[in-house]
Amino acid sequence: MNDTARTFLSLGIALGLGVLVPAFFMRMLMPSLERGVPVTNYRGRAVFAGLGVVWLVWAGCAIVVGVAASSIGRTSVLPVLTLLGPLALVAFALGVVDDAYGNGADRGFRGHFSALAHGRLTTGMLKLVGMGVASVVIALILVQMAPWGGGADAGWLRIPGVLLAASAIALTTNFVNLTDLRPGRALKVYTALVFFGAALVPNALAHAGVVEIAGGMRLAIESLTLLVALLGPVFAVWRYDLGERAILGDSGANAMGAVAGALIVIGLPFWGLMAFTLVLVCLNAVSERVSYSAVIDRTRALRWLDNLGRHTDRTPDEPVSALSEHVSRR
Repeated sequence: MNDTARTFLSLGIALGLGVLVPAFFMRMLMPSLERGVPVTNYRGRAVFAGLGVVWLVWAGCAIVVGVAASSIGRTSVLPVLTLLGPLALVAFALGVVDDAYGNGADRGFRGHFSALAHGRLTTGMLKLVGMGVASVVIALILVQMAPWGGGADAGWLRIPGVLLAASAIALTTNFVNLTDLRPGRALKVYTALVFFGAALVPNALAHAGVVEIAGGMRLAIESLTLLVALLGPVFAVWRYDLGERAILGDSGANAMGAVAGALIVIGLPFWGLMAFTLVLVCLNAVSERVSYSAVIDRTRALRWLDNLGRHTDRTPDEPVSALSEHVSRR
């Protein structure tokens, strides 16, 4: 099989399993989800929980895509999905626990650590610990292939890279979760992040010798193929989220953030990883005192992007439901 045939085969696998299968499952699942107990969103409208289940479907497909791509040679970056799929499963599971059992009384890092100081483990803290452990495991695997790993002779110098990479993955998970307060917002943030990550990964893996890809056009095609696979869940749930029929919940936002964070970490050099982690630390810290929604509403460009594709007929006096903030932010 020549390189052109392998490229088209990889693209077909990414499209079929990464996009079409999740879309089909969500189309079939929506009638069942809509029979569940509704919650109230930020506009006071009744919506249904459960869109995050698309990541359960996608994670299984991603693992199959990665294994299948590995079998057709070292000319595809899709095998990285064998790491991203299991990570999405862990993030999804921790999010389900928080969605199902969290009470929303303890919010933010301050709330969770305060509860822990009083001898009480919140579901949010469980999620933080679980994602922290999962992020360290992924970082330890990525150190063998990512530019920040320093190569086989780096030795103990790899430790700072592993710690930064794990922090970046965990912080991206939390950041995307923090943006899930309005229909479509977290999906847009995830889309922007994976565009950035997909542009970095093929070149990074080629330089590391993990894949054999030569030429700018081949790298661009591999970026496109990876992007297709990663945007499958967005395609599957976009109309339901923006149409205010259902919400992603913690299970969906967690999985999106974990996948996006790990993807970007794969492609960054050490200095880039430091910068990315610093930005995430600042964004997460600011969220403890500043409302992202308030900042977006005051900034014309951000407000336009935030409202893009969404119903905007809410009156200025319409109250924001406390329940919706609780359901989407936990």
